[in-house]
Amino acid sequence: MKQKFITTQDIPTAILLSKQGYQQVQNTNGIYVFLNTEKLRFSNDIDITKIQYSNMLTF
Repeated sequence: MKQKFITTQDIPTAILLSKQGYQQVQNTNGIYVFLNTEKLRFSNDIDITKIQYSNMLTF
């Protein structure tokens, strides 16, 4: 795992990530940022076209 964060602008996707245990670290201007961890895996409910991976966290 090289990217430390998962970002999405899709509210239903953000809700699903939260329900699956991903820790939300930021919500600014409609962009939801979650910690990416090796311990958690996506379910089939999450549309991976609506997420991006990043190493940058902005405040």
